[in-house]
Amino acid sequence: MKKTLSVINVLSVLLVIVVNYLSQTMRWNNTTIGEISNTYSNLFTPASYAFAIWGIIFLSLLAYGIFQVRRAFFSGKKSKFIGQTGYWFTIANVLNATWVITFVYDYTGLSVLIMLGILFSLIKIVLNTNMERWDAPIEVIALVWWPICLYSGWISVATIANIAAYLTKLGWNGGVLSEINWTILMIAIATLLNIFMIWKRCMREFAAVGVWALFAIYVRHQNSLESIAYIALAASIFVLVNIGIHGFMNRKTNPFIKLQERIKE
Repeated sequence: MKKTLSVINVLSVLLVIVVNYLSQTMRWNNTTIGEISNTYSNLFTPASYAFAIWGIIFLSLLAYGIFQVRRAFFSGKKSKFIGQTGYWFTIANVLNATWVITFVYDYTGLSVLIMLGILFSLIKIVLNTNMERWDAPIEVIALVWWPICLYSGWISVATIANIAAYLTKLGWNGGVLSEINWTILMIAIATLLNIFMIWKRCMREFAAVGVWALFAIYVRHQNSLESIAYIALAASIFVLVNIGIHGFMNRKTNPFIKLQERIKE
């Protein structure tokens, strides 16, 4: 079962990478994800450079998939995380590939539902593996926990942005709140989510992605909407400080110390 799961999981990573690549190079529906995002641009959307994080995420997911195959086929070590992850990783990646298709073909409402499905799948992996809640070996931390933390961290931000894009498409005017106030509210929600993940789940890497996204919102608006820009900057600093404090308080289990110990063995 573990061998089957590992192969399917690594193939699902290749699927989502290929679909993303083809959608951009072949311009499905004569457009790209970036162009659609610009069409439904809203104040929560970060500066365009922020999306480069997908390159890091894809590399980490590929490493995660290869590590699963290695553990399943070529190692005698216990690898409970493969069974605990189950098909949820594959489901997340298949949904990710499906999201690309629905988004570039302008099925924005459906893309929101799919994005929520990706987020749910990743949350299941976090819970099933008890991620970041036990003293794992460095290879599990680096090749299992970190890829999922980066993936889920970005998807959580992307979900908020996706919902905002859909509301923009519908022409929603924000009701009693202005667009600026709604954006500030979304920044607050993203900030609180990341603080929760730091202190309740010990997922500092998840929150680091939040810092990246919040700072990119600041960069986008620093010369236009200073109220949003400086709130986003303050939020990114606040989350970063919490990451530092949490890391210091848990320095005895610092993964880099574990790496040094492994190298010395």
